[in-house]
Amino acid sequence: MQVLEAQRLRKEFGPLAAVQDVSFTIEQGQVVGLIGPNGAGKTTLLRMLAALLPPTDGTAAIMGMDLCRHPLEIRRRIGYLPDFFNLYNDLTLWECLDFTARAYSVPSDQIPRRIDTVLEYVNLTGKKHDLCRHLSRGMVQRMGLAVLMVHEPDLYLLDEPASGLDPIARINLRNILKRLADEKKTILISSHILHELSEFCTHIAIMDQGRIRYFGSVEQIRELCMPVRILRVRVLGDPQKVPAVLREFPNAAVKDICDTVIRLSVKGGLETAAQLNAFLVGHGVSVAELTEEKKDLEDLFLAISAKENVFS
Repeated sequence: MQVLEAQRLRKEFGPLAAVQDVSFTIEQGQVVGLIGPNGAGKTTLLRMLAALLPPTDGTAAIMGMDLCRHPLEIRRRIGYLPDFFNLYNDLTLWECLDFTARAYSVPSDQIPRRIDTVLEYVNLTGKKHDLCRHLSRGMVQRMGLAVLMVHEPDLYLLDEPASGLDPIARINLRNILKRLADEKKTILISSHILHELSEFCTHIAIMDQGRIRYFGSVEQIRELCMPVRILRVRVLGDPQKVPAVLREFPNAAVKDICDTVIRLSVKGGLETAAQLNAFLVGHGVSVAELTEEKKDLEDLFLAISAKENVFS
């Protein structure tokens, strides 16, 4: 099911076009990492999708509702977390979530259960009677996710949620996001911490100068930017016999051999890797293990930057 469809979204601030003709779709259960340099237009795009900033041109539909014609309905269906999130400092965590749930018209008989559930989810149950002002920066970000989750949105829009967090707080936040992803929640998240996004994103949108330069699954982006894969093949027996066998397999070359592991550069996708495995076994090579040296989002980002020179 289609959750979000953006059609030629554009936002101008005087002579500056912060977002230029952006079009893409997000299906239910997809986790899209929005990456790009500072000033690329990521925050402006997210604020438009959150119905907080009207577009200069174009439109978007969230759960089939037009962004420009039904902004209030859309706000009820999304959860938006800006890079700096403010809570009501004089309320306890429980009171803050209770207020939010009632503001979103959550049925009264469901509110206590939902509050308990989201506090457990973000590991703040023991703080539920504490004032929000006493939370650390990392706890504030986790509480921000709890505020979003209490009304069970169809789409999460997260703008740099790990910004300014220490390593332990980032790990806690990342674990929550991975859990949301595992539960097939639909998320659009911008972040500069690319290696953390790679652990749970299904798709990538790379933005620069107000435009989406690339959009696709992580695998599609990887194949586009890095057509040569590095495979590690662990064999039983003498690995020195493998190079001779591989002369008959096109698009594969031995990079190095260490003990019983042969590192290969292979042109092609997953089908080529499967064909290589079958070829080796068919030629008498006992393959104990075949794995790919995966590149994370930071590697892909740098590869695209070098390839297109769009981030200079």
